[in-house]
Amino acid sequence: MISKSPASQESLRVGAAAKAAGVGLQTLHYYERLELLPKPKRSAANYRLYSPEAIRRVQFIKKAQAIGMTLEETKQILDLKDHGREPCRQVAELGEKHLREINARLAQLRAYRRALAKSVSAWRNLSERHCAGEFCDLIERLPIGQNLSKKIV
Repeated sequence: MISKSPASQESLRVGAAAKAAGVGLQTLHYYERLELLPKPKRSAANYRLYSPEAIRRVQFIKKAQAIGMTLEETKQILDLKDHGREPCRQVAELGEKHLREINARLAQLRAYRRALAKSVSAWRNLSERHCAGEFCDLIERLPIGQNLSKKIV
């Protein structure tokens, strides 16, 4: 809902601001607590009033998250900008870091997939089999050397 006071003609109350930014109410409050968003001005009735700049800021945060930036990294970027510094170099460095991490995870997933496909292929050839082993020998017989225990995110 647009505020009626002339001083904040373009300000939006929390529900309208959340809708305009494409997030939930709690997201706006959470971003305020994390200091990703400045505390909004208040109306005479003590409603939070969000500026168009706050909406653009939330949209920026969501886009940064969509490319893998953490909220802490996004806060660092916004802090640089808020202090009159250009954050693009840091954004590029963070992008390169995230790309390296994704490539490492993809390599890990490919290795995991190969090992699992090999095992599943061998398991398909079983007919009327009864499980042996303490838990299931299909898994128990897997070699320890298959480094599948690494965390895959």
